[in-house]
Amino acid sequence: MNLIILIPALACWVVLARGSAQKALINVYLPAVLLLPHYFSLRFPHLPPLTFADAAILPLGVAMLLTEMRRWRWGWMDLWVLLFAVSAALSEGLNTVVANGGLQFFAEITTIVLPYMAGKLLIEQEGVEGQPGRMMLVRRMVVLLAIVACISVYDFVTGWNSWQIVWRPFFPADQLAEVATQWPMQVRWGFGRIAGPYAHAILAGMIFLMGLIYCLWLRRFAPGWGSRRWIEGLPLTGRGLALTAIVAGLLMTQSRGPWVGVGLALLFALLVRVLSWGKAVVVFAVLVAVISVVAYNYGSKYTEKELSQASDEEQRDAIYRRDLLKNYMPIMMEHKAFGWGISDYPAVNGQKSIDNHFLMLAVTQGFTGLGLFLAVVAGTVFRLFWLTGRPMRPEDRGLVFAQLAILTGLLTTITTAFLGEQALILFFLIAGWVQGMNPVLAGAGNGDTVAPFRFHRVLT
Repeated sequence: MNLIILIPALACWVVLARGSAQKALINVYLPAVLLLPHYFSLRFPHLPPLTFADAAILPLGVAMLLTEMRRWRWGWMDLWVLLFAVSAALSEGLNTVVANGGLQFFAEITTIVLPYMAGKLLIEQEGVEGQPGRMMLVRRMVVLLAIVACISVYDFVTGWNSWQIVWRPFFPADQLAEVATQWPMQVRWGFGRIAGPYAHAILAGMIFLMGLIYCLWLRRFAPGWGSRRWIEGLPLTGRGLALTAIVAGLLMTQSRGPWVGVGLALLFALLVRVLSWGKAVVVFAVLVAVISVVAYNYGSKYTEKELSQASDEEQRDAIYRRDLLKNYMPIMMEHKAFGWGISDYPAVNGQKSIDNHFLMLAVTQGFTGLGLFLAVVAGTVFRLFWLTGRPMRPEDRGLVFAQLAILTGLLTTITTAFLGEQALILFFLIAGWVQGMNPVLAGAGNGDTVAPFRFHRVLT
């Protein structure tokens, strides 16, 4: 029954045969990532396990290699992304067996390298009927996240994970037991912490964070999108319902890390709208510094007790995160270069869950993996900062600021959580998208867009 995982692959081949790689990205791969769980897999003998998203990206990856690579322009970021994938495979292979390293490299290709390539090659292409590909992708993402939020109301009220319940008949008992153990439904303040198909509430919060920022960008620069009233006389529009659903989804995750990330992302977005770019960056940096000092002082007092003395779940979580660096520092220094690998790193004092992505990379992939990830982050931020210095249309400038806001929110969140499952896929999809962005210069017509692949297409 778990052959159902191959359905996205078949759908992708059909779309590719009748359309384009961009259509396959928007109509098959994005729904597979945002609507289907990543923790279920299909394993053929002697082959790596496949998830729904893997099944969708493999045909898309083949199509990109055969038809889109002539448009590729190599850059340093491409090297950092590839080396980051290689680093994860080396870490796993050196600490377990070589075969595990190969399996890990396949996983890195499907969750990091190919999404990055799709973001760089496909999103900024012109879509069907003259619609920008970026608008088509963002609209689809917003609608899919609104659907996830609406379905997850059941989980919020009942405390059950409907996404695991629906897929239960299709997968073997041992896999179901592993999923239930690794990703249990959590309850906080009397309500279920919705995780959607994203494994954990914090990961769901990160994805809703991205959706919220993109939804706000879409509402501003596509004023006609979803503006028709569904019921005459009532202010019910598609754009309003989508925004409401995404905000509700974010709140139903009950995840404080993404909430803080959203707060900082929206603060940044507000500052760049009311101040010049330089002033906005300075003011934001000062505010973040002040907030950090206040949070550190408050956190130090809040976590001064031992874990056994915590008065509630929130304080236990805070003390747990405080102890992570102290407990893992000796282990981290034993394997500085490539870490301990993702599947067999030692759990210190029972802290198997490393709720800090930067620390987790240092433990599992060593300082090599951590350094390469920071290079990817820095390269993405640098590219966006460079774009802010170019004269461009308001839509493009708004998108640059939206990407910066999303990065601000994500980087804030992963200081207290790990970046995994679909959130990791979307992060590298966005990283590739940023590298592929080539905005129209202010005052230039569409024919003046500086896009290497379009120019190349004319010559051929």
